[in-house]
Amino acid sequence: MFACYRCPALCASRKQIVLPDVSDAMLHLPLLVIGEAPGADEDVQGRGFVGRAGRTLHRLLESFGLVRWYQYGCANIVRCRPEGNRRPTAEEIWNCGDFLLETLERSEPEAILLVGGTATSVFCGSGPLHTHIVDLRRGDHQLNLDLCHPRLKPFFEQRAVRVFAIPHTSPLSWNRNAPDGRKWSEWAKEEVRVLSAVFAKR
Repeated sequence: MFACYRCPALCASRKQIVLPDVSDAMLHLPLLVIGEAPGADEDVQGRGFVGRAGRTLHRLLESFGLVRWYQYGCANIVRCRPEGNRRPTAEEIWNCGDFLLETLERSEPEAILLVGGTATSVFCGSGPLHTHIVDLRRGDHQLNLDLCHPRLKPFFEQRAVRVFAIPHTSPLSWNRNAPDGRKWSEWAKEEVRVLSAVFAKR
């Protein structure tokens, strides 16, 4: 049984720790999806990406032929639900960073899909989500390791893993306009289309 008591505030707010759905049978994953943190539904069920936003994400990926537990697994930046679904603090992200690194090294994904601004900033540094998506496109979806969280750099230093980013899939975020005037949902569909094409060429 996995146990962790590094973050007092998260220990107080969580019902349980939500582990990534990456098992020994899912080594060398085509894709690892990484979000911010478990929400209320995830905290109750003990499984990630099962709430409304998670179901929206799965429908999007499935529309491009990507199926959970076959083509992709899911993880979060932190494994415990922050109270009120607040963003995890820098200290909480640091405390959970070696667990995420372990997940990356264990699953060895060919590509990573970052969901939401918090997850994206951990890998791509501070700045607007829109800017990160554009920068990843221009860089053939390779990370700038100078901006990546120091806890996670070791995984990327010896691997050419392609990284994609989309907005959070909650209805509030999904239906907002991006800086170019399009809905964020349209940006997400475009990124997943490019992502799915990578696997179609294998």
